[in-house]
Amino acid sequence: MRILMVTDTYAPARNGVAMWVALSVRELRARGHEVDVLTYAHDRREPGDPAVTGVHELPAWVGLDKDFKVAPILSGLPDSLDGRSWDIVHVHHPILLGPVGVRLGRRVGAKVAFTCHSVYTDYLDEYYWGIGRVFKPALNASVRRFVDSCDVTFAPSSRVVRWLDHIGATVTVEMLEAPADTQRIVKMPRDEARAALDLGHRPVAFYVGRIADEKRVQDLVREFAGSLAPGSDALLALGGSGRRAADVARDIERRGLADNVRMLGPLDAHELSLWYSAADVCVSASRSETGPLTVVEAMSCACPSVALDAPGFEDRIESGVNGVLTSDAPGALGEAISSVLTDPGLRARLSQGAEASAP
Repeated sequence: MRILMVTDTYAPARNGVAMWVALSVRELRARGHEVDVLTYAHDRREPGDPAVTGVHELPAWVGLDKDFKVAPILSGLPDSLDGRSWDIVHVHHPILLGPVGVRLGRRVGAKVAFTCHSVYTDYLDEYYWGIGRVFKPALNASVRRFVDSCDVTFAPSSRVVRWLDHIGATVTVEMLEAPADTQRIVKMPRDEARAALDLGHRPVAFYVGRIADEKRVQDLVREFAGSLAPGSDALLALGGSGRRAADVARDIERRGLADNVRMLGPLDAHELSLWYSAADVCVSASRSETGPLTVVEAMSCACPSVALDAPGFEDRIESGVNGVLTSDAPGALGEAISSVLTDPGLRARLSQGAEASAP
């Protein structure tokens, strides 16, 4: 088949959607399908890189995150798309390039699929003090119209299925969990990974993702700090970058946590493999996940997760088996993290469960 992926973000960007699409492209091509990608330009995308073969770029200059820039489409579509047709057009965002993908699909007579990667109204809760909540009904209606303009929609979690039903979408919705690239993340012997990172026997909690409002990393640091016993050498390692990185760094300094919280910045696949393999637990304070890839990546390295008992995580973590789900009450997340870091027997049981749960 001939397939066009239409996505606002793509490799080498480091985010869940970009990795989801890149993995799908790789696997579809390995099965003999012809796959093109329509996306925005990226500063680190190198021409001729096999990973970006078949990519058709649009100019981009606007973005909250330097790794995810977009722009209005002012100069039309790339000339490289002229005369091309596809059997399937698969879109990954309901705004910007999403409607463009639907129009392209209809123009060439292709089936149009949409993967709803987020409950988009959740972002109105986390950004700008939640004052955008008033726009939720309008955003719900806009997404519903877009979803119903497609032939089928894929949902990466039961939360997304429920939300699409709530907003009145009538298109066929299929549950399709977001895949994690466990070829990219490779389990390493725990002792070797710890030695490579010079961690010794320190208890280690590991976060990886955007340092952004919706990820609530400042809340994670606060919860971790509240769980520390006096003199503890436990470490919270934060992998990733984003618009709140400077705020998190200031919080760490203000709380006197320089010895217990380390900001790692963006990590490549090898570095991620080391940290997942070395860490005692993977952690998150996010309330708005829909298909957290980090949980599956951690599982593939026998690392359990501690997260809120919230949508997204509920589909992937069986509390007490391969991780711990906890309430959003103040102190609860920190207590759950501490319980895993300080109880070797519990950590060992959860680690076994995590590895058994890995795809």
